[in-house]
Amino acid sequence: MNTIDKDKMRSRLRLLQWPMYIIVILAYMLTMFHRMTPAIMGPDLMADLKLSAVTFGFMGLAFTWVYAIAQAPVGTTLDKIGARKGLTAILILCGIGGLVFSAADNFTVLVIGRILLALAVSGFLIGGAKITSAWFTSAQYPVLWGLFMGIGSLGSVLGTAPLAKFMSVSGWRPAMVYVAIFSFILAVIAFIVLRDKPADKGLLSPDELAGIVAETKTEEASTEKAGLGVVLKSPLLWLVFLLSLGGNSHAQCFGGMWEGVYLANVFGFEKPMIGSIMQFYAWGIVVGCFTSGAAVKVLGSRKTMFFGVVLIALNWIWMMTQPGTISVTELKLFNFLLGGLQMFVISTTFIFCREAFPVSYLGTAMGFLNTFVWVIAAGLGQQIWGLIIESVSKGVQPYPVSAFAASMWFNLILSIIAIICAWILMTNKKYKGVS
Repeated sequence: MNTIDKDKMRSRLRLLQWPMYIIVILAYMLTMFHRMTPAIMGPDLMADLKLSAVTFGFMGLAFTWVYAIAQAPVGTTLDKIGARKGLTAILILCGIGGLVFSAADNFTVLVIGRILLALAVSGFLIGGAKITSAWFTSAQYPVLWGLFMGIGSLGSVLGTAPLAKFMSVSGWRPAMVYVAIFSFILAVIAFIVLRDKPADKGLLSPDELAGIVAETKTEEASTEKAGLGVVLKSPLLWLVFLLSLGGNSHAQCFGGMWEGVYLANVFGFEKPMIGSIMQFYAWGIVVGCFTSGAAVKVLGSRKTMFFGVVLIALNWIWMMTQPGTISVTELKLFNFLLGGLQMFVISTTFIFCREAFPVSYLGTAMGFLNTFVWVIAAGLGQQIWGLIIESVSKGVQPYPVSAFAASMWFNLILSIIAIICAWILMTNKKYKGVS
């Protein structure tokens, strides 16, 4: 192919790739938005549907476990049918889930709505990875992936103060209806605009057009199948797993589920104030995504994980010394650190996995971590918070500050375990990787 033809292809590629990139970012924003909504909607949901702490906690557990467990089969489905059809389908499912949730008049329907949403949003990260890797060069991918994660995390910002402001005018049901409508519209746009690969438009791959030689895969299929056994036997995996529990549970239990109820019950805050405080958690998530890579370049992944989990523990100790008297300004700072340190640590654990595990085992290691950390740290953790709150309060509402203070010990204990694991990884030269 001559230079002129390649230049034309590059121009056409640029026209096609960026709209697709924007679409997958918007889809991923729905993931972050729907993960945040219970914290803002919590007081209204509990009042309207007469939910207890245990039932509200179960709603969080159902969403989180389905979200985590669905990632592997949804990812396999996207591989089989392609990102275009797959993303279109789960965007439609996301809209249906939003409508079911908005129409809920009892706990069962509410949970069904959240399960449908969990199934849908579990695929937006994977779909975004497939489109981004197919339509941009391997050299562009790391930077664009960081931007994808960071900008997509703005969905969590929309799920705080903007959502609370809208709810104060129209209520939580119309808010979910409008988000569902957006999902349906984005599904139509995705089906029209997205393509699985440049060849679908008669183009060479971005790497080919850029003159980048793709690496050839040399591993045997039998080696790939043996990866799970090797990974599960690795002490590295279990150390990172326990570290990740402390990195993820501290924010998912509180910022992703119980904080709205805490702020309403302990301080008597209304939705606008709750949203104003919690948007700092969402902004922290965005900043944490962007800063983790830079920190790894300076400190290395092991030190970055260690300092991250130490700061997480200190942040909780600070909160636990004043759970009923902390000021609004301090709450905003606590929330910013809550979200920022969560993503700072979790993003770094995946960077560490790339360093510690061979390419043939990387997908297995990251898949295991992402699934089980979410199942235990977020899903089970949110339910544990509900059980502790219900036990301490004896079911009496509004829940007292002592019920939330007792629950915070769960997060602090996991953070201390994470510090121990991070210290072992950082100081023990034996844990260099899996071969």
